[in-house]
Amino acid sequence: MLCCKALKTLGFVIRISKEFNLYSSLKTIYCSLVRSLLDYASVLWDPYTLADSCQLERVQRRFLSCAAFTLKIKHPPHDYSLVMQELGLVSLADKRVNTNVEFLKKLVDGRFDAPSLLVLVNFKVPFRTIRHHVPFLVSTDTTNNAKIILLIA
Repeated sequence: MLCCKALKTLGFVIRISKEFNLYSSLKTIYCSLVRSLLDYASVLWDPYTLADSCQLERVQRRFLSCAAFTLKIKHPPHDYSLVMQELGLVSLADKRVNTNVEFLKKLVDGRFDAPSLLVLVNFKVPFRTIRHHVPFLVSTDTTNNAKIILLIA
C-alpha cells in the first residue's frame, strides 16, 4: 500500500518536473513528497524480507531513472549509483539501517522513555571475560510466526 502511494506521488512529481534543470530543485521535490512517505516511521514497519525491500527500492530507482534522463546524467544501464552520488542520495535500505541504529542508541541511552521496548532488547552479559564481545543476543527464529510472537510478548 505504501509503495503504491509513493509511486502515485512519484508520477505526479515526474509530471510537474519535466522542465526542471536544477539538481537541487528536483531532489528537494522528491525528498519532500516521495521519500518522506518511504521514510516516515520506518523504525516500526522496516521490511526484513528482500521482496519488500526491493519494492521500496523500485520507487527510488524509478525516480533516479527519470532524474538521469531529465538532468542528462550519464550512467551505465540499470546502475543508478552514479546518479545517486550526483544527487547526494543514499539507498533507502542504508537510510533505514542508519535510522534503526540511531533509534537503538537513543533507546539504550535512555533518551526515549520506553521500558516496554527496552525489555525486548536482549543484552548479552558474559559471566567471565571472554574474547567474543557481542553486546546483544540475537534470536535465531526460523519462522515469521516466532518473530511475531516475540514482538507481541
